Amino acid sequence: MVTFALTVALSWALGILMHWWPRLPARWRRWASVATGAAGIVFLVAGTAAEGFRETETTSMVVLGPAYVTATASASASLHYYVLTAVCLLLGFAGLVFGERLSRWLSRHWILSAAAVAWLITIIRFLLERTASPPLLTQVIGVTWMAPVAGAWFATCLRDERRPLRSALRPLVTYAYLVRGFVVLVAIVATGLHLGTHYDVSPLVRVTLGFAGGVHTFESGSWSQILWLSVVPQLVVWPVFTVLAGFAGGAAVWPWLPQRTRPRRPASVPPDAVASSRDRG
Repeated sequence: MVTFALTVALSWALGILMHWWPRLPARWRRWASVATGAAGIVFLVAGTAAEGFRETETTSMVVLGPAYVTATASASASLHYYVLTAVCLLLGFAGLVFGERLSRWLSRHWILSAAAVAWLITIIRFLLERTASPPLLTQVIGVTWMAPVAGAWFATCLRDERRPLRSALRPLVTYAYLVRGFVVLVAIVATGLHLGTHYDVSPLVRVTLGFAGGVHTFESGSWSQILWLSVVPQLVVWPVFTVLAGFAGGAAVWPWLPQRTRPRRPASVPPDAVASSRDRG
């Protein structure tokens, strides 16, 4: 229970920083970028100090079914540190060089901004699982716990546009399919090439499907396996969870969001009053 709470808390903290980065003041964005680059240096130092190899079990969970240990990833104990080094240095560099233009663009395209965060998280998790990173780290780096944060981000943007919370439904549906569609693409590549990670469902040749009933047998790497174990869960089940969790996150922060007021326009002066003023002058 403690590990679960820690996982969710760390994931939400990471999600809040990544989603709200475009809205930070310029000074804070620069400091965040510098801190991210510094974290990359710390990971680099930790990687050079790490020795030996690390083995981590890869677990895949069938929706409404049991979890399966599909493989054991083995890699140098320093490799996942180098992945984190590359990610932090790239993000820190991008924030310092393109910070102002990037923040303006992301603020205007706030649905795509949230989806881009999820895409980046998916790629990072894939690389971390490939490099046998600790389970807590891979669980924190995941799109599942990002849904409430994305919902809170949408609520913030809608409040700024003076729109009601119910307007978040369509953006959340769009976000859900952008995110889960990308996960399907990663799963197709990982399964077809047998790349391991929990996105690779090729080892699941005999599984229990709760939503279909009974035990089902698949040919490893077949399109039938990909359809039932990746496409259907990602594009049917998980979007429902994403929308519900996102709306819950938006509703939780909605009462606390300040409403941006529109600037008052100066009162118009009648033309005859202007003429009269000129005559007196």
